[in-house]
Amino acid sequence: MRTRKRITAGLATAVSLGLGLAACTTETTEPQPADKKPAAETTEAAPSKQAWEAPQSCTGLNLQPGATLDGAPLGKCVSEALSSHGSGKMHITADTFGDVEFTYDPEYNFQGELTGPDGPIKMAFIDGTMWIDQGNGPVKGDKESDDPEEQLVAATGELYRVFSDVKYTAEMVQSQPVWKVDEAKDKIELPNGESVEPYRITSDGAFTWNGFPVKDFILWFAKDWTPVGDQATVEVAGTQATHTQHFYDLGEPVDITPLG
Repeated sequence: MRTRKRITAGLATAVSLGLGLAACTTETTEPQPADKKPAAETTEAAPSKQAWEAPQSCTGLNLQPGATLDGAPLGKCVSEALSSHGSGKMHITADTFGDVEFTYDPEYNFQGELTGPDGPIKMAFIDGTMWIDQGNGPVKGDKESDDPEEQLVAATGELYRVFSDVKYTAEMVQSQPVWKVDEAKDKIELPNGESVEPYRITSDGAFTWNGFPVKDFILWFAKDWTPVGDQATVEVAGTQATHTQHFYDLGEPVDITPLG
């Protein structure tokens, strides 16, 4: 019974994380490395990767302080901005907190070591299969299994699959038709030591998405539309919770591996 309780807690964790991840996911191809320069004497180091460019869905929007943004085009931008980097890391702050590595290859995969109300949680989501380890060894999700723990982990994976779909990403932001760019920028210290001052885009009041009441939603973007983070206060099963995630090391190589 104790093991099942812990796995069930992992399922609740997935609902919370899935809602946050839904704000920044889409299908895309991973950025290709830049062509190498021919061997020659030079004082400049060859670039390690192709310079990132923001999606056109973002660059056409007004990111000036005080601007009002329509939820429809903003939803498309948000659904493309993060995944266009191909990979990266995020730091999650909520009842369950920690760091997660992710890739879009082109589907969403991730792994992370988090701390939840019941203790440490290791999670990996690879090629549509979820793995969870809450201290008793890794459990691989299998919806056809006779083992209820494996069924619960499979249900967790299904939540991630749904919430990482570009359609739901755009719909979530588009559920609130009006968004505003705050007059003042925020200052955020990222886990890799970088200090950034992104623009803060906030939902104009509460809204509902897929039956979930969303009290407020914040998006942080740098001036070139690099995603810096997001924060959502959402009611799930009668409980209100705030989930924050900040992104860093975008475009850096990440190797996602199963827990088993």
